[in-house]
Amino acid sequence: MVATVLQEGRIGTLVLKNRIVRAATSETMASAEGLVSDRLVAFYEDLARGGAGLIITGHIYVDRRGQYTPFQTGIHDDACIAGLRRLVDAVHAQGGTIFAELAHAGSQGTVPGVTPVAPSVVANAIFGTEPDELTADDIEQLVMAFRQGARRAIAAGFDGIHLHGGNGYLISQFRSPLTNLRNDAWGGSAENRNRFFIRVYEAVRDEVGDDVPVTARIGMADVDPAGLPVEESVALVRELERRGLDAVEVTYNVMNTYRDNIRPYVGVRFGRALRHLAFGAVGRPYVEEAYYRPFAQAVKAGGASLPVILVGGVRSTAMMDELIGSGDTDFVAMARPFIREPDIARQIVEGRVGPVDCVSCNLCLMHEGRQSLRCWRRTWPDLLRHVRLHYGPGRG
Repeated sequence: MVATVLQEGRIGTLVLKNRIVRAATSETMASAEGLVSDRLVAFYEDLARGGAGLIITGHIYVDRRGQYTPFQTGIHDDACIAGLRRLVDAVHAQGGTIFAELAHAGSQGTVPGVTPVAPSVVANAIFGTEPDELTADDIEQLVMAFRQGARRAIAAGFDGIHLHGGNGYLISQFRSPLTNLRNDAWGGSAENRNRFFIRVYEAVRDEVGDDVPVTARIGMADVDPAGLPVEESVALVRELERRGLDAVEVTYNVMNTYRDNIRPYVGVRFGRALRHLAFGAVGRPYVEEAYYRPFAQAVKAGGASLPVILVGGVRSTAMMDELIGSGDTDFVAMARPFIREPDIARQIVEGRVGPVDCVSCNLCLMHEGRQSLRCWRRTWPDLLRHVRLHYGPGRG
């Protein structure tokens, strides 16, 4: 009866009102310069009203060459602080708690006119782009960029810092033997490949102090079995916990396609959106939920005692309770369900049980970097607009 997911939970110095986390998404609502817009403030205010125990922002870039898509939120300059403070104040006014997710896209950057950077000159598996190789001085500057991003986040009033170390972005590229071919102190052995992540964490922790929670999304294994093994990541989690990391969110590391990150809901399904708009939950195809659960179990079995946040295909209150009740995780996180229902956590608090409304049609993902984040199957006009924008002349 969703008793476990509604219990209070602790991350570092913070006590959260429930175990439901809004996981990060790309909102495509900032200005061209990465500054917070009124629309983005309203978006997060709505999420805060929705009752999640913790909100994690969409990934915020700490350096201009680390921007993932156009209209992504930035924290790369002091000019960003005022807008971010407005966003945080709006969340706090609704009783919400919010962490800033600091990120660098590495070779996954897709901003026109910007050549991405990475540990090595390895074409990005998803986009095919060839990055510039970072020099040793570049790497030190990026460690400082994460630190300065954390400083700005605290100046803006965020309750904690979340480091994006998964899903093929820069930190995960350093950790993977497939994308890090360096033979200096930043590559080769597992210790060297983990060095960038540890240095970033230490710089952020030194900047914010011991009382501010610092958590991380960590890529536990590469999709390619020849890449990063889960055992290396379990050891890294233990090391980061020893250094004071307050919680870990488990995910994939380097991927071959973004669909790897949303399996077994494995791709855009217009027919699925059409069917469910017309018929609701009739004939809903149930598939295995919580596809990153083995990663959470590996962290627990590996001896780490810090809280685990499990994201990835959690789609029912029964699964939320099972995950926490089993001890496999301490918090459950959802991303796409909050796009469809920003108030899903409040509904669960008020007694809702069963599946969420999101059917993982993934149409929302098709507009990243072009149109603002939304569920495109709320109404027939929304769905028709999706068709016109994505398939019609002048798309993009």
